[in-house]
Amino acid sequence: MKSTKTMKSQANSVSKQVDLAIVGGGLAGCAMAWQATLRGLQVAMIDRCAQETSSRVAAGLVTPITGSRLALSWRYIEFFTQADAFYNAAQRSLDESFWTVAPALRLFSSKDERDLFEARWCVDDPMATGPSIRVDRLTSQDLSGFEAPLGGFLMSPAGRLNTGRYLQATHSMLETKGLFFNHGLDLDQDLKWTEDRYDFPSLHLRARSVCLAQGIEARANRWFGSLPLHPARGDILRVLSHGPKIDHVVHHGGWIVPLGADEFLLGATYSRQGQDCQIAGPIGDAAQDELIRRWKAFFAQPVPALRVITHRAAVRPASYDRHPLVGVHREFPRLMCLNGLGSKGSLMAPGLAALLLDCIEHDRPIEKALRYDRKEL
Repeated sequence: MKSTKTMKSQANSVSKQVDLAIVGGGLAGCAMAWQATLRGLQVAMIDRCAQETSSRVAAGLVTPITGSRLALSWRYIEFFTQADAFYNAAQRSLDESFWTVAPALRLFSSKDERDLFEARWCVDDPMATGPSIRVDRLTSQDLSGFEAPLGGFLMSPAGRLNTGRYLQATHSMLETKGLFFNHGLDLDQDLKWTEDRYDFPSLHLRARSVCLAQGIEARANRWFGSLPLHPARGDILRVLSHGPKIDHVVHHGGWIVPLGADEFLLGATYSRQGQDCQIAGPIGDAAQDELIRRWKAFFAQPVPALRVITHRAAVRPASYDRHPLVGVHREFPRLMCLNGLGSKGSLMAPGLAALLLDCIEHDRPIEKALRYDRKEL
């Protein structure tokens, strides 16, 4: 008769079989997990659960009109429609609340910006303004309390994902099934291609397909280590102030997100200098000073002093051309990459995850503008 110890050892050595293993538990990885689960696939996720990652620090803003050119975010309606349906489905499945759709407010910074807005968005041609995008012009009187002598506008559809709550709920869902692994992998050693499967020997896990959704950590493995990532650090403050009453996410150089109970998120910086998440030091000090200066610039009158509750920073996995880096490995079948989402992870991840699954399940090609190897094509 075999001993209990021997039986346990043999049980532990048997690999768990899944359809898809996802390395990385951020916005990209969680989108892959949900899209695969909704298709009836069994999914495992491996994540080292670091707290200061771009997905966990992100404010989760989904905004249609961005930048100094007041341009419509690339393929916005397509991605927003997919994201809205996706997050609502995930909320219903989990009986959670982490996705909010509401107009966002932008204050004009200059006469040139206001004139550009009127030329681009205050026209009758829907092809010029973008179908399904709504803008509501606001005067300085409408924006009493803000430093907005030239007015501003509300834009919709817009939304916000509570990224921390969404990620935790997704991880917990997988954990209850025994399919979430809090583990730091060395993919050069811990991922093996064997016959028609991928093995993670250290986890006793075997998968038919693998998606690497690692953000900037992708640079440290041989599978997709040459991704053209152009990372940028972003700092965000959570602050307390008893003065202003703010009903919308407000954009004006930076942005303010009202959280209730006189608390706000204030962000975000964009720096190529810092490639770590350290708060103490010159980069963190400069970022905090900049964000507090931006806060003051939002308001017409001095507001009560704010208190910084938390200061967080993370490095965004941006690409050089600011388009995602998506695709299937040229040599290894069903080994996927979902990366390079930059500051658009909340918006784009659901649609891109579906696109990747369509590629490996139905052999649908991925367009060049999205492919991780587009410069080599």
